[in-house]
Amino acid sequence: MPQRETRFTVNAPPPALWKFIRDMESLCTCIPGVEKIVLLDERTADLTVKEKVGVIPMVLTLRASIDSEDPPRRLHATATAEHLTMAIDVSLEKTADGTELRGFFDVTGTGQLKPIVDRLFEKRATERAAQFADCLQKRFGAVPPAGAPAQAPVGWIRRLWRGLLGRFAPRKK
Repeated sequence: MPQRETRFTVNAPPPALWKFIRDMESLCTCIPGVEKIVLLDERTADLTVKEKVGVIPMVLTLRASIDSEDPPRRLHATATAEHLTMAIDVSLEKTADGTELRGFFDVTGTGQLKPIVDRLFEKRATERAAQFADCLQKRFGAVPPAGAPAQAPVGWIRRLWRGLLGRFAPRKK
């Protein structure tokens, strides 16, 4: 069973980060590979996730559900697909700099795709966790290094504008 633990600090108090994590639509904007989300209720969603295996795209439909929670400190969720089950444990702890998010992921591949699922998770888990952390830190503001002046988080309108400019700006040859 491939497992991975990650931890990083976000420049937000635990209640603000918790509110974001519990909003599945918002949360999925930071999860790499999620292309579609269908909310079934406040604790369950179907996700379409795309991941490349070499040059071949693998598309999974996952059912993600929150199994237990202790707001704003802990959450346990599972995500299941035809050939995998993922257990996810998230905990938030207030720090002097904001909130430390700790995540633990335990993936179990099954059936004929087990070797592919296991290798893919081992290969990409660290990279995807870093992308998730980066997204949260951009959203809430990264924790500044010791002695550095704190910066205000970039507003959503400015992020949208920058994204549109980057998407439609002429490319240099």
